[in-house]
Amino acid sequence: MAQKHLDGVGTQDELTLLQEHKNLWVESLFKYLESTDRAITNARKSYRGSERRTVLDDLNSEADRIDGVLTDLLGPAPKRSVSHDGESSTGDLSMPVLQLAWSDGRLIAWSAGHKTEPEDHEQILERLAAHGASAIEWTPSDDIALPGDVKAPCVSAPIAATLGWLVSLGGIRGSNLGATAIWMGVAAGTAVKLVIEGKMFPLLHEVSGTHNDETGEALFHVRWAPALLDAELHAQLVKSAPGAVMVTSGETDRHKFTGKVIGDLTDSIVRMAASQIDLPPTPPTLSSKEDVGEMIVSRLDGMAFRAPTDDAGDIARRLTQWSVPVTGLAKLKIVVQLDPPDDSDTWLARVLVPNGKDELEPIEVTVTTGSEARRKLVNKQITRLERLFPELLRPGGRRRGEVLLSQGEAWELMSNVGETLTAAGYDVRVPKLTNRKTTPILRITSDNQDTVVGAQQIADVRWTAVFDDVELDAEQIRDLASQAKPLVESKGQWVELDKVDLAEAAAALAERSDMTKMSGAEMLRHALGLEGFALGGIALAGGGWAVELLRSVKELPEDPNTKPDNFVGELRSYQADALAWLEFLEAAGLGGCLALDMGLGKTPTTLASVAGEDTKSASLVVAPPAVVGNWKAEAQKFVPDVKVLVHHGPNRAKGTSLKTAVENNDLIITTYGTAVRDIDQLETFDWAKIVLDEAQAIKNPAAETSKQLRRLEAHSRVALTGTPIENGLGDLWSILDWANPGLLGPRTQFIAQLTPDQKRETGNEDALKALNGIMVYRRTKAEPIIAAELPDRIDEVDHCAMTPEQIGLYQAVIDSLIEETENSDAGTPQRKGAVLAAITALKQICNHPLNYRDDGGPIEGRSGKLDRLYELVETVFAADERLLVFTHFATWGERLARHLSQKYDLPIDCYHGGLGRGARDKMVETFQNGSGSGAMVLSLKAGGTGLNLTAANHVILYDRWWNPAVEDQARDRVWRIGQKNTVIAHRLICPGTVDERVEEVVAGKRQIANLVLPKSSSIGDLNAEQLQQAFGIDTDFMLEYESRQNGGSDIDER
Repeated sequence: MAQKHLDGVGTQDELTLLQEHKNLWVESLFKYLESTDRAITNARKSYRGSERRTVLDDLNSEADRIDGVLTDLLGPAPKRSVSHDGESSTGDLSMPVLQLAWSDGRLIAWSAGHKTEPEDHEQILERLAAHGASAIEWTPSDDIALPGDVKAPCVSAPIAATLGWLVSLGGIRGSNLGATAIWMGVAAGTAVKLVIEGKMFPLLHEVSGTHNDETGEALFHVRWAPALLDAELHAQLVKSAPGAVMVTSGETDRHKFTGKVIGDLTDSIVRMAASQIDLPPTPPTLSSKEDVGEMIVSRLDGMAFRAPTDDAGDIARRLTQWSVPVTGLAKLKIVVQLDPPDDSDTWLARVLVPNGKDELEPIEVTVTTGSEARRKLVNKQITRLERLFPELLRPGGRRRGEVLLSQGEAWELMSNVGETLTAAGYDVRVPKLTNRKTTPILRITSDNQDTVVGAQQIADVRWTAVFDDVELDAEQIRDLASQAKPLVESKGQWVELDKVDLAEAAAALAERSDMTKMSGAEMLRHALGLEGFALGGIALAGGGWAVELLRSVKELPEDPNTKPDNFVGELRSYQADALAWLEFLEAAGLGGCLALDMGLGKTPTTLASVAGEDTKSASLVVAPPAVVGNWKAEAQKFVPDVKVLVHHGPNRAKGTSLKTAVENNDLIITTYGTAVRDIDQLETFDWAKIVLDEAQAIKNPAAETSKQLRRLEAHSRVALTGTPIENGLGDLWSILDWANPGLLGPRTQFIAQLTPDQKRETGNEDALKALNGIMVYRRTKAEPIIAAELPDRIDEVDHCAMTPEQIGLYQAVIDSLIEETENSDAGTPQRKGAVLAAITALKQICNHPLNYRDDGGPIEGRSGKLDRLYELVETVFAADERLLVFTHFATWGERLARHLSQKYDLPIDCYHGGLGRGARDKMVETFQNGSGSGAMVLSLKAGGTGLNLTAANHVILYDRWWNPAVEDQARDRVWRIGQKNTVIAHRLICPGTVDERVEEVVAGKRQIANLVLPKSSSIGDLNAEQLQQAFGIDTDFMLEYESRQNGGSDIDER
């Protein structure tokens, strides 16, 4: 009785009985309330998304009704509300909310709340408008009866007119939207999903009361019904349906009510969609069953039509029979399973049925041994399946529901047909088919298992193509190419191979069919891309020297020891990686190029490698004179147990004395010049390691220094440089060929294979990266892990006006050059000499007239660059900071240093190659240990490499040089590890002159090195047009620029 009273259907006599037993009534209500609270807790755990919200709203409404009756019986109690996240919170639920109900094709809306009077029509329309339903034409309807003999005004609209709005309600939450509205929104969304998936079917209905006995006709119309509605989803909708949503339907069974609502919504959606398309025209007469069929197709939008009862009734019965397998809930899902192919490349498709024991059985077993109802259901399903997948009807199968498929048919089932069957309600289980594009490569497999004999050992090899992890030989590729859909299994998925890729792989294998024997060096060159481009690259497998070499690279430790034995201090992580790579080279007996950027610690890393050698032989370092002292100081600091000898100067050891000195020391440090002069004796030693510092010194293999240093023998050769490519890839070849004589093949082939070609794929770029991981170890300051340890750097270009004197001198040189080149042939020594002389003269004029020609005149007021230099120096000095000034001209540098010393009353030195090593070392030490304002002028060549000048944080490049790597090196004297301040680099440029064109000219060469190495170019690479661009003066621009300067404009011309 208590429940009937809560539902509003109790009688007056039952209410009187409850009042007479108030205590029992209250006890029952509390039990109901506890049960509802438990249901709310379970709902929070069991449901998700919009369904969770709907269920919670309904249960909380029930709890509020119980609480309301208890309040009447026992007095006021704290009210409950539902927050936006579904959790209970204290609040007022007495506010009216928008409610919705369904009634056979129409949507009913009213507004009411707990213990509040229902709102009138105008207030309901205001609430509908607030929720975005103002565009719908709502009409007043008869009041609806609510529990407690309450009559609520309402409005209604055709369900078809409200579809879009209804769907939007499924995701809305708010205190002024009732649970009924949310449930209707969820139901509408479910119907839309069914239609999108094609899960609906047409039925033909006779309109009741329209039959005419005289004509034998009646009105008919098409109705659309949902198909294959998921049983679990339907159960959730039934369970969550609020009682109030059924108030106008006359239906009390929630299961039937939910089916009617989903059916009405589905019909409305499809009819509305059908009305938006051009349907076939109606037949003029209905004289046959075919005419009736045409009429049905023309009225798929649900419009009624009159038709003969016999013909239309027969079609209606047939439609009903046809739809039986998909009518109602999908209680039994037939499984369509595709098994992978056997050795004959034949696929097996089978139809299976769940037997209720978490097992699958062949459909023939079910049809033979199942119950009558089950057999009937399965027979209908298999008959429908055979219409959708007619291959099942093909003769030759062992039993019904089994068929053998070709590769192409299997592909169709895994893609298009499978999707159709899934949408039709079948459980399709096929191997996973991926659309991933495979990247084919070639593979060389060596049968030689001997890893000791080295690079020149000949081994038998075989060639295959590899698509992801699938290896195919030439015969297998031919077989696959003949298939309509060439499928292979890769990484647990089936992949369709591109026929173009198969053709390219077949051609590549055919081209190499005669290459059945190779040396280890040849295999390595193939793997590095130095023997030509093929598919996506070439990998090695099997055994032998080259295979083990590449395998060893992959096995380098991910977190190497940063505190190696015999090393004082701790290496940075990338230095420890570099040390592990050096140890790999030593173990493999290879040479390499340690190409760390300037300032990243090539010297301490190499010293750690020398200190870790387990050998009685000494190691040799060949370095420029400027850094010999630095090598000795770094060795004493980081590897004090290593015995070091500097072999340099007129008093250096020779003959027997040198032999004794080498035997008694671990590390010999010498210069390039000394090494060449003493090469006859140095080549007699068995060196453990030979290190060339600033190895760009041997970039020209034909130079005397390069030739002589190749005579030195060592277990391992290591080249150190931050700029292994200055003028082109030939520089890199020269360095690496010194480190590994003959291993990389001819120079021209090396350059050709690694030169970028826009018409070709990225194989060369990948090969160069692979080269970097084996014979080159490259790290740059641009990498985040390294840049984090360096201060910020700012590069600026300062445009400097030229004085009239400079312009006149500049133009005179240009005129002279044009006259001289017109009288000489291109490429002749005379013309090349004139060009080189002009370059020097023009750059000197841009610097200062006195740099070009010492006429005994004053220095002040004759150069725009000098004026700008004053400004920069004064700004730096005002901040009590230090700077470096680089120039290519040593004589001008000395004059500039003297002038700046006098002008600012500070000792400013000039560092250049004409000074002795001791004087240069002392100069650097004085500058580094100084404090406050200070400056140093340096020759670009002498001071650009090997120095550490972090006491300065400003760099001024007074004149430009064709090779940007040289300028980068100069800047890196300051921007390196140990720098604590922001580094600002200024490049002084005279606009409209050769200064400004330098960077444009070298830009084309930078693209080569930008793959992985620093930027570079050479004047020797420039053609006639580029020379003209480099030398030509832009008079209009210069005059305009000069005008701005003279006018005192502050406009930034940069």
